Amino acid sequence: MASVFFAAMTWVSHASAAERDPDADWKMNVPNGYRQSYEDEGRTLVLTPANPDQFLIRFTYHSLKAYVKERPKVGREFIEHLAAKKGLKTFPVDGNGGVAYLEPPVVTEQDGGRVQETAGSLGLDDAYVTFTVVIDEAAMSDPAVKELLQSGLPVLLGRIRS
Repeated sequence: MASVFFAAMTWVSHASAAERDPDADWKMNVPNGYRQSYEDEGRTLVLTPANPDQFLIRFTYHSLKAYVKERPKVGREFIEHLAAKKGLKTFPVDGNGGVAYLEPPVVTEQDGGRVQETAGSLGLDDAYVTFTVVIDEAAMSDPAVKELLQSGLPVLLGRIRS
């Protein structure tokens, strides 16, 4: 049942996807094999692997460029402060010099199946990116999902540029 949810979410994402503005403030070097679409006028990138029943990730970009002159690392500082306020540890993100945190996963029932949702944020010097990873619990033993959970998410975060 949850796989039906993921397939529907992927279809909705593609059907309602906005075209990305080529002059947008951010980009992501999307790895081969991932499907991508944009929402919210290009502010949100939706990624799924080739098999969308495994997981779905939404990245939403928030520019802080207006504050960089006063605080050159405003995005990183914001995420470090937010993580400390929530009692969470940050980790460095290779590839873009950012800093990120993950919240504990939450398991919910959706369409008769169970999904695990993990939220987090990435701070760059001039922006921050919020993200949510949704994984069908039936796919937790899948090698692509295991890799995402072990090391793949930080790699994906490192591909984001502002």
